[in-house]
Amino acid sequence: MGYGERAIAAVNWQALEISGGRTADDLPAALLALFRSTTDAEAEQVWWKSFENKVFAQNTIYGAAEATINVLLAALADERPQHVRGRILELLFFLLNGGSDDDPTLAERCREQARQGLWLLAQEARVASELDRDRVLDVIECIDLQRADFVRAALTSSH
Repeated sequence: MGYGERAIAAVNWQALEISGGRTADDLPAALLALFRSTTDAEAEQVWWKSFENKVFAQNTIYGAAEATINVLLAALADERPQHVRGRILELLFFLLNGGSDDDPTLAERCREQARQGLWLLAQEARVASELDRDRVLDVIECIDLQRADFVRAALTSSH
């Protein structure tokens, strides 16, 4: 069992909310399906079916976003296929770009949760493909613009 799977198991998903006021108890299966997808097409299908309009919708995030961010960062610490890593980064970006009318502190709590994985993201940027490197830098910019500039400068000087 990887870090991502362990992080899923550590969350009380029934206590968290997704869109429509529903509980997030179906998110563990969705996250596992994403982590275990064997192709990018499969990962994309899971991504849209299981996360869009549930954990986020357009620029709105819901209560389960904070725990989902923690799980996604834990999953990046595991060995995962590149297509899974890319979808994780994409989901992080959407979650970190949203806000909540129902819980005005949720967006900042999500960014704080993501700040804990900043150096993991910096390492991801160092080893990622060019497309995924840009995704990682976009995620880091959502967390902390100064740190994004720092990472970008470090990457430029190492290439």
